[in-house]
Formats: sequence, structure tokens, C-alpha cells
Amino acid sequence: MQHYSDVTSANYLKRYYAPASTGNFSVGFDLLGAAFEPLSGELFGDVLDIIGEQAELSLDIVGRYVHQLPQHTDDNLVLSCFYAFEQKVGRTLPRLALRLHKNLPVGSGLGSSACSIVVACYAFNDYFGQPLSPSELLQLMAVAEGGVSGSVHYDNVAPSYLGGLQLMLPQSTAVCRSLPWFEHWRVVLSYPGTVLSTKAARAVLPQQLSLAHSIAFAGMLSRFVSAMYAKDEADAYCALQDLLAEPARTPLLPELPALRSALMAQGILHLGISGAGPTLFALCRDDAQAQLAADYLSRHYEKNQDATTQICRLSLAGARAL
Repeated sequence: MQHYSDVTSANYLKRYYAPASTGNFSVGFDLLGAAFEPLSGELFGDVLDIIGEQAELSLDIVGRYVHQLPQHTDDNLVLSCFYAFEQKVGRTLPRLALRLHKNLPVGSGLGSSACSIVVACYAFNDYFGQPLSPSELLQLMAVAEGGVSGSVHYDNVAPSYLGGLQLMLPQSTAVCRSLPWFEHWRVVLSYPGTVLSTKAARAVLPQQLSLAHSIAFAGMLSRFVSAMYAKDEADAYCALQDLLAEPARTPLLPELPALRSALMAQGILHLGISGAGPTLFALCRDDAQAQLAADYLSRHYEKNQDATTQICRLSLAGARAL
């Protein structure tokens, strides 16, 4: 059973949080992802309260973006994650009273579905004594995310769960590896207040790439990863070129070229699409640049009440109990 409420009581047994994430990070389609948290300390990600045990599983949903979720349905990701977790564990678990604080917009390119999945799976595993290993839990998260986006990929669930900037490692038992980061970098996440589903954004992508295109994509990603390890900041942000998804998705985000030109003319290092969009991310070398970019983007999107712009640092902690 699922219901919606404006109740925000602090009564809970345990509270959990997972941060927003940016998949692709321009240069690494399906292979790079980063978790971010606002400098303000705001919990820009989903929060899940476990209120207690009871006869039936229930979910109360509150938060700024609750209105973007389907109403009057039991088909919520938190509930489906509970049953998937229970099946993976292989035993019947006590039913819980749950409250989800939906702090991320849906279909935003901020890993909203991944965030709900990560906070739910992490919470259940912690509450029930960690029956699943980190790798088992990550796989469960990725499969759940695949049910939403249409394909299994880790570039949102991995950073939201583990934190940091994560490089996916196809066909490796490690799944992903944390990359170095420039501590002074700031990322401005700007959501325009409109919804763009991941499935729709993936539908416009090319089904095949030429050999030359494939080599160019692999080369640019290699350049970025190498620059991060070499601490070559200039080469790192020069390598942030989306040669795969952005050319196909720009018609869905027609303002991107003009916004990029305006911000880069003011010294902003890069403006790209966060995940599948429509959120944009601006890479800035310091707090002053980040404030400039945030002011510009928030003014541009201020007419939409759902819009939000956040000045962020890399979230190193990932999912956690609060």
C-alpha cells in the first residue's frame, strides 16, 4: 500500500541519504559518473526514513518533488526495491513503515531514479544487518535502475552509492573505480524545471558508430582519465567533449549552445548535459566562478517553479545513514 502525505514528522528509527549524481560527465557516456552535494549543506538527494516494523509494507512520500511522481500506485521504486532485496536475501523480511523525502526532480538528469534505488537498497541492507556484500548490493541497484532506463548501467547508481567520480570497468569484477578529482573544482547543477525521460533521451542516440567515431570517443575518454591521474587540470577540462550523446540530444536541449558560449566567454571551464538532461552542469575552477555560473543559470530558468540551481562539491561519502 502506498499513500502520499505532507507529514514531515521527525519520528523514525533510522534515516538514510543518497546524493544526486551526474552520469556521463560529458566525455564518458555510460562509463563515467559523479556524485555531488551542495556547498550549502542541503540534502540534494533522496532521504528515506525507516519508521518501524508493522504488519504490512507502507510508504509515505513527502518532499519538494513529490508532485512529479505517479499518484495512487503501488509501483514505486522504494517498494519494488524492498521486494527485490528480499528475494536476493532469500528469506521473508519484516514489513516496514517507510517515508521517502523526494528531494530530486524526476526525469531531470540528476540520477533521480538511481537515487531512490540506492537509498532504498542501502537502507534495507543496513537495517537488516548487511546480508549483501557491497558488490552484490551494487549489482542489485544496477538491475533495478535498468528496469527504469531500459538498460543496465552503473554510471548513476555507482557514484550515488560509493561517492566520488567513478569510472565503470566493463567485464571487470571491480565494476568501477574511483578517479582522482581536483578539490578546488566546483560543479553547478542547474535543473530547468522540465522533465526529459531517460528512455526518450536514449531513443535519439545513434545505434551504430563508425570506426573513426569510436576511436575518437575512446581517445577523448582516455585523455580525460589520464589527465586526472596526471593532475593536468587544463588537459582534463579540454577533454570534456561529448562526441556521442550531445550531438544527438542537442535538439532536445536547443538552448545549450548559446548558454555554453555565454558562460565560457566568462571563463567557465565547461557546460555539459547532466546525464540524459535536461539538467546542465557547469564545471568551475573556484567558488567565485561557480557563483557567477549559478547566478546566470538561475536567472535563465527562474520562471519555472520547479527549477533549481545548486553550487556543489564532489560528494565523497555517497550513500549513508544520517
